[in-house]
Amino acid sequence: MNLEQGKKMLCAQGLNMFSVLSCNKLPQTFHAAVQQAGLDLLNYPSLILIGHAGNAMWRQLRIQGRLAQSDPVDAFSLFHATRFVNEYLDACPHMVLYPGEIPIPLQQLGVVAGWQHRSPLGVGINESFGPWFGYRAALLVQAALPEDVLNAGESPCDRCSQQPCVSTCPAGALSAADSPDVQACVNYRLQQNSPCASQCLARLACPVGRQHRYGDEQLHYFYRRSLDSIKKYLAG
Repeated sequence: MNLEQGKKMLCAQGLNMFSVLSCNKLPQTFHAAVQQAGLDLLNYPSLILIGHAGNAMWRQLRIQGRLAQSDPVDAFSLFHATRFVNEYLDACPHMVLYPGEIPIPLQQLGVVAGWQHRSPLGVGINESFGPWFGYRAALLVQAALPEDVLNAGESPCDRCSQQPCVSTCPAGALSAADSPDVQACVNYRLQQNSPCASQCLARLACPVGRQHRYGDEQLHYFYRRSLDSIKKYLAG
């Protein structure tokens, strides 16, 4: 096994966030989700969490000509996560949880990993990357790997006195103290010619990690997909 070389491979592909978590230290919501799916965590002592931050992954998707695929981000992430296990963990028996159908609490796992704090946006915020990161893969492995947990430090939102994300949100859906008003956000995004159809003006207003902001193509990809999911859900 060669974890460090594997992490370098993932980073070269733009999958530049990585943590190994001990399954016995994960939140009960995670345990409940995998148990409901019929998985026995006694067989899987470790969980590998893989993410991306900034634009590096998107550059690789474009360089490698993968953007023409129907689901390029998940396909790319799954390919390299599986490659990591097969090439750098000696093909250790494993189970891919995400991307997948099991509703694991990714943001809660990110808190355990030290990747994120709560933000008014409803997405996590990272000390270095701000809101410009995402979860790309989560795998259970049948090996007790050394934990790789970061110190998240102080939330950057606690030092942000102006809260531009809250004041910029045209739907009035955000609050510094409460969870986002999801219905207000959805209603605004569904309006004809909504400026939030393919982006989030509040997220763009966040001053943290601004140098890592997604490019327009990447930003529009994720927000258009989320809007399509909303429309599909509402259509039943």
